[in-house]
Amino acid sequence: MADLIWRGIIAWDKGLGSRAPHKGYFRHQCEYIIWGTKGQCKKAIHSGPYPGCLKFPVLQKDKFHLTGKPTALREELIKIVPEENIILDPFIGSGTTAVAAKKHNRNFIGIEKSEIYYKIAMERLK
Repeated sequence: MADLIWRGIIAWDKGLGSRAPHKGYFRHQCEYIIWGTKGQCKKAIHSGPYPGCLKFPVLQKDKFHLTGKPTALREELIKIVPEENIILDPFIGSGTTAVAAKKHNRNFIGIEKSEIYYKIAMERLK
């Protein structure tokens, strides 16, 4: 069985409209996305190169979870995955990764412990 291999961190710039703390602090403008592979990383010859920093604003109409990510962000992230491979999202929440994967003909496995968010994800996938 192949080992999980850490591949790197991608920065996500949420823009200046993101939640701002009190004066004297930094904005909560950036989050970091870790990614890895199971075994060797096949060279993605189907597209790329991919940006190392992504800029997508959080849109309330596209947010179904407290920590929800934009669907467009997830769509950009899954481009690196060839269609025959599987995307694993161990914190699938409201299913944004699954929605993006389904839209772009990628297979996925999602793990969610909250029944409420599981139901939201299943509804979004219909």
